[in-house]
Amino acid sequence: MKKFYSVIGSVLGFIIILLYALKNVQALVGFTFEGMDEIFGYFNLVQQYLIYALAGIAGLELVSGKKLIAAIFFIILAFVVVSTFFPDVLNNII
Repeated sequence: MKKFYSVIGSVLGFIIILLYALKNVQALVGFTFEGMDEIFGYFNLVQQYLIYALAGIAGLELVSGKKLIAAIFFIILAFVVVSTFFPDVLNNII
């Protein structure tokens, strides 16, 4: 299972670096076209999701086979995902 997590993590890492490279080239060269702001808005959103996914996959790779540590990791990961993508849920609880 660690090999599977490693492959998925490598692919996600590559995509994240590719998106950063595209944003940096646009900032340095300054090319623009119609709809570019909307496209880069989607890039930023996808990048945020990919960073969370990569961190989750790396954590899963680390805790695979360790049941107690994995349970703690899943609780922390669930808290991060819920508080990031569904902040109203935490506001209702608190």
